[in-house]
Amino acid sequence: MIFYSKRKFKIWAYTVSHSSLLLRSVMQYGDEEGYSEETSYNIDLEFSFVEYMDIKTLWDSISVSIVEKETLRSDLKEKFELYEGKIFEIETNKEKTYIVAYSLLIGTNKWGLDDRIFNEHMNLEHDKILVTVPYKY
Repeated sequence: MIFYSKRKFKIWAYTVSHSSLLLRSVMQYGDEEGYSEETSYNIDLEFSFVEYMDIKTLWDSISVSIVEKETLRSDLKEKFELYEGKIFEIETNKEKTYIVAYSLLIGTNKWGLDDRIFNEHMNLEHDKILVTVPYKY
């Protein structure tokens, strides 16, 4: 497992032209119920060059792992055999879904709800980078 959070996440953006997917756990503001230091920032999972996704729209918690094709059950191995990206397994409440993408960046920020999602170069700027899974040739 490369990342785990008890926070709620949702699909925040998908950009077709760049095949970029953003999953976000939205920060809470000081006047909101449940606010704490742990919820005072967004957590973004930015997948780049997405080839495949079979995902939910909401997660109560999230666990992210990279799985090798060889370790998958035969039906999943067959499903993913044509893709070149990494296979990311997203798990919540014992339910697994998959994203095949070339890279993943997980970071925190304090952007408001209306702040930009992707700039023209697809690079989000984060206050802190938690995980980086870069593309390798």
